[in-house]
Amino acid sequence: MNNLSLPKTLLALLACTLAAGGCATHRTASPGPTAAPAPPTADAVLAAIPAPGSVTLTDKAIAKWTGKARANPADDKAWVNLGDALMQKPRETADYHYYGYAEQAYTQALAHNPGSADALTGMAWVTSDRHQFDKSVEWANKAIALEPRNNTAYGLIGDANVELGQYNDAYAAYQKMLDIRPDASSYSRGAHLLYLTGNPRKATWLMAKAIKTGAPYAENTTWCSTQLALMLFNEGALLPADQILQDALKGTPNNYRALAAMGMVQAAKKNYPAAIADYKKSLAVAPEITSLAALGDLYAVTGDKAEAERQYALLEELHKRNTDISVHDHMQMAQFYADHDRNLVQAMQFAEEHKLTKNVNEADTLAWCYYKNGLQAQAKAAITTALAWHTPDARIYFHAGMIYAKDGDRVTGGKYLAEALSLNPNFSPIFARTAADTLAQLGSHPPTAQASARLPSAQSYGP
Repeated sequence: MNNLSLPKTLLALLACTLAAGGCATHRTASPGPTAAPAPPTADAVLAAIPAPGSVTLTDKAIAKWTGKARANPADDKAWVNLGDALMQKPRETADYHYYGYAEQAYTQALAHNPGSADALTGMAWVTSDRHQFDKSVEWANKAIALEPRNNTAYGLIGDANVELGQYNDAYAAYQKMLDIRPDASSYSRGAHLLYLTGNPRKATWLMAKAIKTGAPYAENTTWCSTQLALMLFNEGALLPADQILQDALKGTPNNYRALAAMGMVQAAKKNYPAAIADYKKSLAVAPEITSLAALGDLYAVTGDKAEAERQYALLEELHKRNTDISVHDHMQMAQFYADHDRNLVQAMQFAEEHKLTKNVNEADTLAWCYYKNGLQAQAKAAITTALAWHTPDARIYFHAGMIYAKDGDRVTGGKYLAEALSLNPNFSPIFARTAADTLAQLGSHPPTAQASARLPSAQSYGP
């Protein structure tokens, strides 16, 4: 099979399942799990978990299952449920310390019941979110061996394949997940993969289905809404993206991902004060590398260079804190450095940690870092990988256009820059102008505003 062709039966299987009714980083290579290590005492594990600082549904779940585990430390199901609640917390706050607390909870469950498929799945979840994908797959396979219809374990295997750029394998894993239990989790995963592999129309339809289906936590549904909005943003459909995010933020007003996405949409609409306000709200909930970079860029665009530099300094401080707790954000830092012409050698070193990547986004960042370091041959090889699946992302096409333009290929460079601006003429407050200026220098012209007008509304997306 050509490595760029999807399994022929997959989309048909996916469609049949849905018709039946059926949602930055560094990989650490390490040996897979063998035996659970000797756990600390139950009291020590529970004492380490921070007292809830709010009364969210997640905090209530943590308090509930902490109490049950304290009352009966041998109850493996209580420990699994506690681990699951703890894993929800970083989704809402980006506080990655909770991975460690969750890992200890799952370890306690395995100490009392080594055959707990749910606890094994929990360990797969922890290692997946830490981007230790080799470990995650091994834990997930252990869970499937005990429980063959464990759809969450198949989803985590699919996640690992997506991150590794093994998209055909990801389709197979997600199809199994859908076959076992079609739900918001399986729909959203399938939608994300369809989008990455160049099928935005089916991706937006399937993500809308995930939103309609709903999920146990409001954050889960808002995550799906945010992803749908970002898909629409990448196609220049700013109004429907804005509407979707407004609806999502009504129910979860402090969701940092939705706030950051709204900041991106407002920036594309050139409503810079609103964009700055949205990013500031997002960062107040959860400091995050890309949002700090985006906020700094907005201050730079609006002429406040001192405030821009302050945001970039905060970004560097966050990177140091992440490093201290073994949360690797190297690809995000590589992107930031390359975008801002800073520490370009370091940027390339970070990106080259995934030198053989097949992941389109990692390949794109790698190509951009090579370009900024003047390594044209390597940049062209990496951008070829990034373009292979025709992911509808204007930044990838912008990077491709700049790489080929620098190489003297006016036709190819112009084609990719025009494609970027056709997808979304305001994809970046900084680089959209660079794309238009470079395209003009190549002897072409950016597309007119009609490029956005041709896009359908959110309601018109369908299978």
